[in-house]
Amino acid sequence: MARRTLHRHVLVSALVLGLLASLAITLGHQGAVGSEPTVADQQAVLGEPVAARNPFPRGIVVVGDSITARYDDEPGSRHQGWWSFVARHYDTPVRTYAQSGSGYLRPGMGCTGDTFVQRRAAFRGSAPSVFIVEGGRNDWASCSEGRLVPSSDAAVQQAVTRYLRLVKRQMPESTRILVLGPPWGPTEPWQQRRVTSIVHAAALREGLEYVPTRGALDRHGRTIDGVHPTLSGSLALADVVVGALDQPAPGSTGLTPVERESTARAATDTTP
Repeated sequence: MARRTLHRHVLVSALVLGLLASLAITLGHQGAVGSEPTVADQQAVLGEPVAARNPFPRGIVVVGDSITARYDDEPGSRHQGWWSFVARHYDTPVRTYAQSGSGYLRPGMGCTGDTFVQRRAAFRGSAPSVFIVEGGRNDWASCSEGRLVPSSDAAVQQAVTRYLRLVKRQMPESTRILVLGPPWGPTEPWQQRRVTSIVHAAALREGLEYVPTRGALDRHGRTIDGVHPTLSGSLALADVVVGALDQPAPGSTGLTPVERESTARAATDTTP
């Protein structure tokens, strides 16, 4: 049977909630006019979508920007993050290392924070089953004397390449590395094309799995402010990531995620 996507669950939930509203049944909370059903409603109607078997038992690590940092891991929250939906879909733990305003090149927190390459904590502890890099949206600019200035293509390319090479060195072959195309809303489409092409080219050069995200956030109702996802946007981005993870990694032997993890565990068990 084909896998139901997260969006199909939300759409069916919305239909059920609409029927309840038409019968004048009062819901337990009041939301904004035109707001979408919460994930709590989704769970109440259909149950949270979880993979039948956890193919990623060593968990997921995400390094990202505010599209990751501003959101939580609370089912039913209107701010539940895309990474939370992904991890709960596979019933696996997730760790995030994210900071608003940051990127491959640009320090976060108004130029007072750090860049991706400075987050060495993401590499500590046991290697995860999946390592996801989510970012690039902020790299249209860099910081100079505490102020934002337009970034050059060369500077962005150098920063992206440096970080992706670091991730490759730090992660074992058993870890699946995903490089997301910068999740981009409807604003500044020219910058979206510029930065996305740089991230895409760098991922290909380094032999890493690139996951395009175009269409996830650049549609009506998917962002709060043209940049940060609504609940619908977070679900759309989660769908993109789940869709990629459900497929064999490019260049692999065609093993499913479960088979790949079993092979990795067997290799670990037989290591002297």
